[in-house]
Amino acid sequence: MELSKRKLAYLEELYSDYTNINNLIATRVLELDHPWKQTDENIGGGRSSHISRPQEEIVIKRENDIRLQWLLKLQVAGDKAVEQFTDEQQRMYELKYLSNDYYDWEIVGDIMGCSHTSIYRKRYKFLELLGKQIGYC
Repeated sequence: MELSKRKLAYLEELYSDYTNINNLIATRVLELDHPWKQTDENIGGGRSSHISRPQEEIVIKRENDIRLQWLLKLQVAGDKAVEQFTDEQQRMYELKYLSNDYYDWEIVGDIMGCSHTSIYRKRYKFLELLGKQIGYC
């Protein structure tokens, strides 16, 4: 299956998310475990008829949260894709996603000594690795 420009752009976005995946997961877990609640103005109010099992509720919330489950799946898929990187693909990943500078694919190609055509062919294979892991291609 040929990857369209939109699909390639989406896979680039996923790699971008993957570089920050631990932070994204931690943030989502924090949001689930400590949701914002409006302050209770019923000071000393009535008893609750709800039996509290906070640990069980937290686990259920986490398991049922679509966003958290997606991030966890992306983490596994990204880890598997990274394991398959060649040395050259690892260098591409570091330049494109881990560098403090913003490098587009043209600059990555220049740094690596690749022609325009060559870097985009390598980019395709690079993005395809993650695409296969998430079942996108």
